[in-house]
Amino acid sequence: MDQCRGRFRPQVACLRPRARQAALSSRFSKEGAPNRLAWLDLASGALAPVEGLPQNWQTPQMPVTLSHDGEWLLYALHRDLPDEQGGNNGPCADLWKLSTRGGAPQLVTRWLARIYQLAWDAQGTGCYAVTDLGASHRDLWHIPLANPQRDAQKITSGQADEDWPSVETDGRFLLHTENPEGATALVLMDFIHNENTTLSVEELEFERAYREQIVLLRLQVGDRDKPSVAAKVSLKRKDGKFFAPAGSLYRFTGGRMHFYTRGSTALLLPAGAYEIMAWRGPEHRVFRKEIELQRGKSEVLEVKFERWTDAWSRGWYSGENHIHANYGYGPWYNTPASILDMCEAEDLNVCNLMVANSDGDGVFDREFFRGRLDARSTPRTLLYWNQEFRSTIWGHMTFGNLGQLVEPIFTGFKDTTNPWDIPTNADLADRTRAQGGIASYTHPANNLDDPYGTAYSAKGLPVDVALGRIDTIDVMGSGYAASVPLWYRVLNCGFQVPATAGTDCFLNRINSSPPGWGRCYVRLPDKFDYKTWIDGERAGRSFISNGPMLELTVGDSAPGDTIKLTAPQIIRVRAGGWSQAPLDKTNWNSRSTTSCVLTAPAG
Repeated sequence: MDQCRGRFRPQVACLRPRARQAALSSRFSKEGAPNRLAWLDLASGALAPVEGLPQNWQTPQMPVTLSHDGEWLLYALHRDLPDEQGGNNGPCADLWKLSTRGGAPQLVTRWLARIYQLAWDAQGTGCYAVTDLGASHRDLWHIPLANPQRDAQKITSGQADEDWPSVETDGRFLLHTENPEGATALVLMDFIHNENTTLSVEELEFERAYREQIVLLRLQVGDRDKPSVAAKVSLKRKDGKFFAPAGSLYRFTGGRMHFYTRGSTALLLPAGAYEIMAWRGPEHRVFRKEIELQRGKSEVLEVKFERWTDAWSRGWYSGENHIHANYGYGPWYNTPASILDMCEAEDLNVCNLMVANSDGDGVFDREFFRGRLDARSTPRTLLYWNQEFRSTIWGHMTFGNLGQLVEPIFTGFKDTTNPWDIPTNADLADRTRAQGGIASYTHPANNLDDPYGTAYSAKGLPVDVALGRIDTIDVMGSGYAASVPLWYRVLNCGFQVPATAGTDCFLNRINSSPPGWGRCYVRLPDKFDYKTWIDGERAGRSFISNGPMLELTVGDSAPGDTIKLTAPQIIRVRAGGWSQAPLDKTNWNSRSTTSCVLTAPAG
């Protein structure tokens, strides 16, 4: 029990006498992930609910903290409503106080922004809250229980996020996380000396953690005598544990942890057998290798990639419309340098990065917008900061090739600077196209039975397409299965709106798909630059794919062409597809082409 009352208290857990027995309060669940705050009787192991605590759809993610004496709970509830977008009913958070001995909750204050984490202060007279009040990133605030709005104080500030506060019992130290240097770091704030110290992991502690000898492994991606190559790498010990270099922005996709690296990378690892996999986008074969790291012996492993296809050499250039760098909060903070590593490692040629809001006034990544290519772009990997326009009622759009951001950035978010559902999506698309930009509906559908039935669906799409305001539709991305039939409805109504790719990935989150997991290949026979790629996407000289390569000709025409006949005519159609993995819903194994003859009526 004494160990549970360590110097820094866990955010929720605390021991206290309850019915003359020691009990622990934290999130527990008999099955699945812990999702409810409960009392755990340390003698019997029985769970009991915390009386008076709300039990609703917000409860599993509700920030909550237990006072140092175990007598009081503080928790925050947002004003979101089921089946609506986050922030649709306003970004405010209601901060409540509840006695653990029973009684009714007491409203402390309606805070004018989201609250993500809470920790009682040492005196029990207030709390430290993680919130985005007046900013687009998380900061730490101290909120006193008396006069919370007037006397609240901002503890941290910066472009990135501070999170997970933990307070020492005498109030001298505050421990929290922050990520302005990219990866998450632990920072110790000393209120007596007014000092901040970033804590580091020492090599000695690393060896103690694994209780065995540490071995140096050096990965060499590509050839030493050629320009450095970026790649995605997964390193798994045979006992099932994944590893990544200290400070790397690792991610989980498809059940595997991976990290991005460029050129040479060194890792300190416990001795043992490892499985190494590496990727460089869908046009390269997956690199696989097993290696035994032996005590006292360093290893160098060369990671070289082999292409199974080369779309670039055939005049096809890949890209996507919907990449978030630092959106909606995550443990990492990205800069154009880290973004280039990720996108180049996926062999993605055109990378449209989104400036956007989430559930309030804060707009993420506005500071990176330039109205032209990012300076970190290379001839083969183009970074361009654009915009996701988010309406709470009509649906979301992505704008590309912007010289300036299209205001307002969002519409319909209650209690923000723009709570109204105006201007319409069609008006914003017009403002985009007036500056030479391209307007696309993104993640248009998620429900096969009702494409407009979900909170984030493109409810304005039918009217805006009919008005001629929409250039493309992001069919390849989240909700792909529901978006495809919606796109065919558009085509069957006679509207020639090309399908594009917008995967809505989040580069600052551990669990997210990589950029370009679905991509749009645009055919550019003469030259490759950003504007010509956008023009080709708008014209439909393209196909979308999550890996397989496709080809299609109708007579002498290619995708993006329009065929007009003055009389009935026989037309030869040639279609082909090839892939390094088995293809669903076809009989193709690796590469196959087929042709047929159609008798087409005039028109």
